[in-house]
Amino acid sequence: MIRTLAVVLALATPALGHAHSFGEPYRLPMPYWMYIYGAMAALALSFLVMGFFLTRADAQLKPPQYAFGDSVLGRALQALRMPLLVLSSMAMLLAIVTGLCGTIDPYRNFNMTYFWIVFALGMLYVSSLLGDIYVAISPWRGLSTLFSERTLAQGRIRYPAEQLAYWPAVVLYMSFIALELLGRTRPFSLSLILLAYCALNLFAIWLIGARAWFRYGEFFAVMFRLAAQLAPIAYAPNQSGAQRLRLRWPLSGLLHQRVEHLSLLVFILFMLSSTAYDGLRETSLWFNLFWKDPFGWISPWLGQPPIYAYVALRPWYVAYELLWLIASPFIYLGLFVLFLWLGRIVTRSALPLSELALRFGYSLLPIALVYHATHYYTLLLNQGVKIRALVSDPFGWGWNLFGSAISGRVPIIPDMGVVWNTQVWLILIGHVASVYLAHAEALRSFPSRTQATLSQIPMLLLMVLFTGIGLWILAQPLQG
Repeated sequence: MIRTLAVVLALATPALGHAHSFGEPYRLPMPYWMYIYGAMAALALSFLVMGFFLTRADAQLKPPQYAFGDSVLGRALQALRMPLLVLSSMAMLLAIVTGLCGTIDPYRNFNMTYFWIVFALGMLYVSSLLGDIYVAISPWRGLSTLFSERTLAQGRIRYPAEQLAYWPAVVLYMSFIALELLGRTRPFSLSLILLAYCALNLFAIWLIGARAWFRYGEFFAVMFRLAAQLAPIAYAPNQSGAQRLRLRWPLSGLLHQRVEHLSLLVFILFMLSSTAYDGLRETSLWFNLFWKDPFGWISPWLGQPPIYAYVALRPWYVAYELLWLIASPFIYLGLFVLFLWLGRIVTRSALPLSELALRFGYSLLPIALVYHATHYYTLLLNQGVKIRALVSDPFGWGWNLFGSAISGRVPIIPDMGVVWNTQVWLILIGHVASVYLAHAEALRSFPSRTQATLSQIPMLLLMVLFTGIGLWILAQPLQG
């Protein structure tokens, strides 16, 4: 029972770091328990500091923003929009063509590294630092220029936003992660998937209009827009249509914000749980639960441990993993609502749980981003840098168009000690940021400062638990 509970909690925990980036075991410089207790103590201390210094008046203040208006920088951004859109569209087109015609070696074909590493990973981190630039350079938004202004705005039918909301984006995001983790895609199959996604975007724009589709359905637009809420840079068009650049404090885009629909909350939770699942499935605990059958549920049917029937059971294992992947955000949602309910009981608040979940949903975004970064940023170093070589030889045919086909192949191999300490610090910073956002929201949601503080004690316990289990999973691939 304890092991089963640990697996469920670990699945709901945004745990990062696995064998994507490490080949040799690494001995932690300090005992593991010291990292756990240190992180837990830091979270508890940050909670006490915020509870003492942060007041209701502070929580009600609107964060300052500094607009540049029609400055040279704003005009430069507007001038760069079309060239960047063309460059982004051409890069995606090249990824499709190279997958169809180039080498089948995924490490020598442009499309695998560009799509999975540079586009899907890199754009997420760029959005969290520079704001929502994807809205200007999305290759699929560029497809909308093929339609008339009426179709661009409205489409053929009105999108049922109140009923469907962000569920199409949730389904597409789940499909994307399933392909990434379980699909075993290769250059050719990836190109077919990208062509199908282009067709889907074209059909959706024609049916419901670009405005509704890129707000609710195109999951990259939703994901990058969420990440941009943490950025210190925001953009807004002025009366002439030019982009006005605004500087703000990091994370301030999430203050005074409420998740607008349950589907968007599930999307945020899947950003957490899918990364947690990717880390958990690489641990020996997860592997042994199925293949060594520690509870003796499968072996009596087979007459032997499942590992001896690996070939026959492999399709069942893939289905088993897919089931847990789909269930993961709803497991996390259940835990999130449970601890919100405990806070509601402690404060005797009249606010319904559904409203509390939407009000506090954005406090999970910093955790989602830092766990994503700690899990995948090494891929940008050891595989993403190869894009320089792949641009010179995109098809893998031995070209050297820009003279970088050889020198650009050398990856950056980070020191595992640096990686581990960076991951610990990022996880801690992300959790502290989430504690701050949740505490500020509590001060706005509850009538007294005492109630606001009491409401956050259960959530602090959940964060502490998640931090401990998350660091445990993160440490497994480093230690072999």
